[in-house]
Amino acid sequence: MQWIIRAIDSINEWVGRILCWLLIPLVCITAYEVFMRYVMKQPTIWAWDLNIMIFAAITFLGGGYALLTKGHVTVDVFTLNLAPKKRAILDIVTSSVFFFGLTVLMIKGFDIFMMSYSVKETFPTIWAPPYYPMKFLLPLGCFLLLLQGISELLKNVTIVLGKNNGKTGV
Repeated sequence: MQWIIRAIDSINEWVGRILCWLLIPLVCITAYEVFMRYVMKQPTIWAWDLNIMIFAAITFLGGGYALLTKGHVTVDVFTLNLAPKKRAILDIVTSSVFFFGLTVLMIKGFDIFMMSYSVKETFPTIWAPPYYPMKFLLPLGCFLLLLQGISELLKNVTIVLGKNNGKTGV
């Protein structure tokens, strides 16, 4: 079980490290567009679309990394004073809602991607790049988040079984 946890965690750690580097082209493209638009008076036809694609990649694919690093907002008012074992049991019970909702979103997202791919959908802009690669980011991001959810579930199971004393690392 430990190797599964480490493998999933390392996948999302790797994805997160790559995604953080996408902020550099995002900033550079924005700065270039601002310069071209306001200084040169010649706006580009591609900068806005490309920024949307990059930001979508960061947003959709970063969910698993955010879960790994405890970056999601949690309301822990009720669980703050619980013992690690009780908190793990509560997390195991409530994870069914997480897995159900995420699975539905992943399946529906894949359906949307397939529809977009079948008609070769493009952005409704002058540049008109393909839209379907960006739509694939939703089911892919859901898959990465689902994997990380499995890792977190396994971490909670190890806590309940007494193989871990409640530390975040396994």
